[in-house]
Amino acid sequence: MTPSVRLLLLPLLLVAAALTVPARAAAQDTDAAAAAAQDTVYEVRLADGSVLFGRVTEQTADELTLETQGGATIRLRRGQIVSMRPLRGRMVAGQVWPDDPHATRLFFGPTARAIPQGEGYFGVYELFFPFVSYGLTDRFTISAGTPVFPDVIGEIFYLAPKYEVLRTPAASAAVGVLALFATRDRGSAGLLYGVGTFGGPDRALTVGATVPFIADGGETDIGDEPAIMVGGEARLSRRTTVITENYLFPSASGSLVSGGVRFFGERLSADFGIGAAFGGNDSACCLPLVNFVYSF
Repeated sequence: MTPSVRLLLLPLLLVAAALTVPARAAAQDTDAAAAAAQDTVYEVRLADGSVLFGRVTEQTADELTLETQGGATIRLRRGQIVSMRPLRGRMVAGQVWPDDPHATRLFFGPTARAIPQGEGYFGVYELFFPFVSYGLTDRFTISAGTPVFPDVIGEIFYLAPKYEVLRTPAASAAVGVLALFATRDRGSAGLLYGVGTFGGPDRALTVGATVPFIADGGETDIGDEPAIMVGGEARLSRRTTVITENYLFPSASGSLVSGGVRFFGERLSADFGIGAAFGGNDSACCLPLVNFVYSF
């Protein structure tokens, strides 16, 4: 088996490994679960298009009682409810501040967070690099895409599995691969990386290291001098987050720096930023960063 074929199989092996990770224990204490449910704020969508936020204080097979954040008690028939899910975010001065729906990435580089199982998003980097990401499990995310340049569509594609190996309320850690494959010459190249994200949903620091690999002509070369990634995010308002993503190349005395803003709604987000490159006495500025992502 050639090295390029082995690299092609690596993401698939990671998928298989993640799917065989033992499931979390399902048994929970009934009283504790009920108490936790009463403390949970739910987002309830009704058939008339309205959305309510509150805690469920009572429910039967036919109806439920919702206590809103303002203290009102509303009794709803099951037939009125289109969907109900735990609120992804928090309440600030009576307003819902939703979580960033695309907190698994900065501009381009990954954070250590994983996409929840069964959810995903479709996006476009710099208008010419579409990708789709999906949560196979609560810890395992798979991404794929192909550039949309003429004569390149379908000839080059990329595959990016990521597995979250550690998750706590204040920190996450993940490992992953960004692999690019050329279908004509069967060559491949990419990056192996590890990344950690520290902080909460509103403010977090992400630090990672990556090494390149290339496989061509039956030979594989893995770099021995890693690049360092340092990034971060800080919430400005209900729908706005500031993002920075920077790369340091110690062996080349160079760096890539970027900063900008993410605007997001319930499903759609848009990133607008500026990037620059520095190395020795040379510098290059400025590259606009424009990304659009839609959750499903």
